[in-house]
Amino acid sequence: MNKDIRSKLFMFKEFVILYNTLVNLSRNKSLFSIFTDKDTFSDRILILLFHFAFFLKEYKNNTDKEYLQKFFDYFFRQIELNLREIGYGD
Repeated sequence: MNKDIRSKLFMFKEFVILYNTLVNLSRNKSLFSIFTDKDTFSDRILILLFHFAFFLKEYKNNTDKEYLQKFFDYFFRQIELNLREIGYGD
């Protein structure tokens, strides 16, 4: 397998793991009790975006900018795909 293809596959797997970790963190029920009484879609998105912002703030000085940009693009592409999947569109 080509070295470039292997590095892209590794990066993709890493992005999936990072994205899923942020999503799982945003599903923490104790966070909802602090911020709101409801567990709504918009609240979950908001908490997911807070986690993502904290992630970017923490890693922006220690990580390659190109890598973070690719993860940023992947993150929002996944959100868009998930929104379309549940019926929210243009």
